[in-house]
Amino acid sequence: MNITAILRIKDEALIIKECLAKLSGLVDQIVILDNGSTDGTSDIYKEFPKITKILHTVGYDEGRDKIMLLEEAKNLKSDWILWIDGDEVFEDHLTRDVLDKYINSGYDRVTFRMCNFWLNRELCRYDGNYYLYTLHPQRSMWRNSGLEYFKNQKMHNGDIQGDFKKIYLSPYRIKHYGYSFRSKAEQKYRNYLKEDPNSTRDYTILSNPDYPAKTFKFVEFDNRSINYFYVLFYKYLCGFLWVTLRVRFKLSKILGLN
Repeated sequence: MNITAILRIKDEALIIKECLAKLSGLVDQIVILDNGSTDGTSDIYKEFPKITKILHTVGYDEGRDKIMLLEEAKNLKSDWILWIDGDEVFEDHLTRDVLDKYINSGYDRVTFRMCNFWLNRELCRYDGNYYLYTLHPQRSMWRNSGLEYFKNQKMHNGDIQGDFKKIYLSPYRIKHYGYSFRSKAEQKYRNYLKEDPNSTRDYTILSNPDYPAKTFKFVEFDNRSINYFYVLFYKYLCGFLWVTLRVRFKLSKILGLN
């Protein structure tokens, strides 16, 4: 079965080579939507022959762009579609053999957790909402039935939507480098304030690189078996902590301790 990766990209010259190099070993073809890159990102595309189509848009509209990408992947008769951003890279030990095992196991969607690197490429953020971002899957690959869709929402429109019957949460993570460079973090912060001024999200906490953040050291072992054990342990530990926090929160409400 063939897998098509779809990416919405703007000014990712700092990391796009690493993203596309890893993707090229995982998928059969790549469709890119470039949202007006001016930093040399577009010149890098020609280095990757698995890029079969490049779409272009102007102006910020995440929903519009993701819907365009999805329609293009459907038109290519893709068996599976994978969504990822241009500043994200799968863990080293995720291979095409692993993806094929997922596909042949009968799943119709596979989801991936993410580690958000903060101002460097060693430490991942976990305070506040970043705890949830790390615990809950943020990206997916799915079987193309033709009925899946993205919300038509300008910002923060989320993951793929659809009636998925059998979902697998992969232990392999995605390394998100969008905030690992201060210049990129500052750019993202300014963009969110500009494009979403009335949001209930506190972008000062979420995106301001000067905000004091809590981080942990990212570990990716050279030995595939050890790495697999580590991420499974991480998965269930996070799950346990999440349940514990929810129980404490509900008990506090019941007992009037809030």
